[in-house]
Amino acid sequence: VLSQLLKHTVMVAIDYCLACWTSDAISVKAEPELKNCSHSENFNHSPYSKVFSILCCLGIVLCLVTSIAVEWTGLKVTKKLHSSLLNKIILAPMRFFETTPLGSILNRFSADCNTIDQHIPATLECLSRSTLLCVSALAVISYVTPMFLIALVPLAIMCYFIQKYFRVASRDLQQLDDSTQLPLLSHFSETVEGLTTIRAFRYEAKFRQKLLEYTDSNNIASLFLTAANRWLEEYIGACVVLIAAVTSITSCLYSKLSSGLVGLGLTYALMVSNYLNWMVRNLADMEIQLGAVKRINGLLKTEAENYEGLL
Repeated sequence: VLSQLLKHTVMVAIDYCLACWTSDAISVKAEPELKNCSHSENFNHSPYSKVFSILCCLGIVLCLVTSIAVEWTGLKVTKKLHSSLLNKIILAPMRFFETTPLGSILNRFSADCNTIDQHIPATLECLSRSTLLCVSALAVISYVTPMFLIALVPLAIMCYFIQKYFRVASRDLQQLDDSTQLPLLSHFSETVEGLTTIRAFRYEAKFRQKLLEYTDSNNIASLFLTAANRWLEEYIGACVVLIAAVTSITSCLYSKLSSGLVGLGLTYALMVSNYLNWMVRNLADMEIQLGAVKRINGLLKTEAENYEGLL
């Protein structure tokens, strides 16, 4: 979190430096024209280029540090969970294997461990990045045009209710996807184990048809989940752009706001829609993917075999 905060602070500083650089360069070139003077001063770009170069190098280093920190943390957590789960399953009593489907155990070691290993760290980084980008964009727009704060409150309330509705639908669809994946894995493992018996009674077509039905059910759930993840609230971003554009142009006309800051505010306003979309989607994805940790944590509560009294 600290590395993300530092990185996005530097990113905002880079954009602000460019805005000031542009405004000062335009003002120096426009000043002789306002005074009806033919002699124009040469603008010194050296201080701005040095500051801009230092900030860019610092931003690159912080991006690298952030990526390493997230991946290292995710790898450490994954190794700890997988080791604990393996020890619990190895020492589990026989009644556990008699009452728990083999597909469920395989799903914990395959799909859930893969989710924790590959998806959760990336989603966590995207969530923190999109959240900080959205906050920094709104902060820059509010700094450039303080009138934007008046319209920010209803927009925030609207976005809250939309993401609340989206997260519930996305979580339910993910649970449906998981519930249809378990019978598919169980049927596949049972088919492989009883392949000799299936061939002896010539039930190949029956088991193949059953496998295709389970696959279709799982694909339907996955299709609806993918379609739900594409559901975006574009009109909120359009409202932000409209309000920011109107307030920025009004401030530029009546308050003599510099053109560089107006361009900075409009640039961030155009990106707010994308930041909001990714923030809501990543928040829903994180809530879904943490279900893998919850399921593994459920198996970690399995009591080990009791060897007391045995020789």
